[in-house]
Amino acid sequence: MTIIRWRTQPNLERFINEAFKNQVEDNFNESLGSQPDTNIMKSKDNYMIEMAVPGLQKSDFSIKAEKDVLSISYEPAKENNDENSNITWLRREYKQEAFSRHFTLPETCDIDKISAGYENGILKVFIPFEDPEKTKITKSISIN
Repeated sequence: MTIIRWRTQPNLERFINEAFKNQVEDNFNESLGSQPDTNIMKSKDNYMIEMAVPGLQKSDFSIKAEKDVLSISYEPAKENNDENSNITWLRREYKQEAFSRHFTLPETCDIDKISAGYENGILKVFIPFEDPEKTKITKSISIN
């Protein structure tokens, strides 16, 4: 038989560590907001970014290419928490949160030809590019 010492007080050190850890994680997650799962792929003609963002509409997204950065964002509409509303939340496990993702574009991409589609909860952004070997021009330069 093993004898275990009975502690009438909680382990203060463990309590403080757990409380601090949870507080830091909560603040970190709050500041980041939600970030949708994202896949990035490359084919011979383009890069493709896929984002898992179910439950939204095409018009909910803002996609912008500026200089060498592609930005994809979503801002949800304000919820109406009106006192006259006949809905009372009993349990709420998910909600759509705002997000903003930024991707550095390659130098060889054609910003004017970037396209996007949204189907079955997956946002796909196609970023066409030219092979850098094709864009290299060999030129002889004469010396004057």
